[in-house]
Amino acid sequence: MLFPVRLHDAVDTETVLRRLLPVLAGHKGERRVAYAEYDAARGVLVRRWTLLDGGTVDEAVIELEPARLHSLLMDDAGGDRPLRPADSAPVWVLRDLIPGLDPERAWIRVRAIAHDGAMMGVLLVSEARRFSLTRKTDDGSVPAAGDVLEMALARARALRESPVLQGGGAPVGLADSVVERLKESERAIADARAEVERSRERVEALERAAGGATELLMDAHVELDRRMGRHQRQTRVIFLLRKLLEQNAAGMPPRELAGEIVRTVAEAFGGGRCSLLLVHGADGEHELRLGAAVGLPPEVDADLVRIPLGSGISGQVAHTRTPLVVRDPHEGDGSALMRDDWYTTDAFVSLPLVSRGRLLGVLNLTNFRSGTVDDAELEQLRLVSLCVALLADHAGLSERLFDDAP
Repeated sequence: MLFPVRLHDAVDTETVLRRLLPVLAGHKGERRVAYAEYDAARGVLVRRWTLLDGGTVDEAVIELEPARLHSLLMDDAGGDRPLRPADSAPVWVLRDLIPGLDPERAWIRVRAIAHDGAMMGVLLVSEARRFSLTRKTDDGSVPAAGDVLEMALARARALRESPVLQGGGAPVGLADSVVERLKESERAIADARAEVERSRERVEALERAAGGATELLMDAHVELDRRMGRHQRQTRVIFLLRKLLEQNAAGMPPRELAGEIVRTVAEAFGGGRCSLLLVHGADGEHELRLGAAVGLPPEVDADLVRIPLGSGISGQVAHTRTPLVVRDPHEGDGSALMRDDWYTTDAFVSLPLVSRGRLLGVLNLTNFRSGTVDDAELEQLRLVSLCVALLADHAGLSERLFDDAP
């Protein structure tokens, strides 16, 4: 952008504005422009200069807070100073700066004018709105002209405050002052770059530490989730034992107690198929009989179930008094399950029920909802089997179910 004006003798604000506002308006007058001077002591805009249609500059006293034009103007004084949209500013505020302005037909922008971080004033630019599908873009001339206006006003202020104009001592050259400040800025930039280089290693170390901390936190969450699951299972087992003991203490009939045992165990451990086999017989002829079960095929008659000790999975468990745990088909060791449509998983747990050295029966559990059983659940099942054995012994389940049966 060319500036066909001379600014060498523009040593006051009014002269600068009367020479530069017409340039900002464009050679065809396509823009309307105004400048408002800021009073730092009062914190308001106190005087404005507006370029009228005839090319003359109108001056008037105002009292207006910069925030009414845009909330970021005061912050812009200490940093970048872009042209910000002011279309949403109150109409009376805009017309105080540019009389007769119609915000509905104009594209209005505002920019802070500052020097060394101190607000000097505000530049307002209005252009006729073009009704098209694309938003109007700036060719860069207005921001450039705003920069020139800012430098000219800063120069005028510096000259106005210099000892020469005040009748003081030796004059202070503006160019020398600018050069010195430029050198100071370059030194500050070099120092900042050196500090960045020194900080880079610290930042990388912090990033590595943060990454390690994140991994530790994730591991802690996993461990916490695992422990919470274990605690929930332990709470579930304690509730199961308490429930069974309370029901036995209340004198529940043997048939109902046996049914409650298999239902509670199946529900607590997610097993869809659970059976309680009790040892019955006399004169050394003992066999396993079905005391209660859930999930068996409907064609199975509980009264006809007779399993000799040492025969089948339950018979082997009873004979050896050793738990049998099968998590997949390859762990069976020749003890494959009797297959029917009511088996839904390969996992199977068979636990002997022993109390005071006496074999009382076998507790079987399979068809786990999770598909298998883990080590923690297996330990809890062992504890439950001990409790069930004590209940069966104390309640005399086998004798009361089979000897007293009609």
